[in-house]
Amino acid sequence: MIMKVKFLDSVQEITEHSEIDVKIRKGDTVCTVLWALAYHYGHDFYVVTIGDESEDPKIRILLNSRDIEYLDGFETDVKGGDVLLLTSRKTST
Repeated sequence: MIMKVKFLDSVQEITEHSEIDVKIRKGDTVCTVLWALAYHYGHDFYVVTIGDESEDPKIRILLNSRDIEYLDGFETDVKGGDVLLLTSRKTST
């Protein structure tokens, strides 16, 4: 199965891609996908996505236009055809 991952803002700067296709398997979660991407893109990607478990992610993660915070978080299941969007978290001034 294939899902699409889109990168915006600072995440796109790290990956140097605007979007990629990712091969997934039944039972994979958002966390599974992020770990695979962190392995591929390195430490900077890991820090802004998964990072220290005691901190909130430094980015906003949407699955099919829904914030994963309102789903099952990192444990949200993914399936073929899903779209994962990683973008900078908006900060209030």
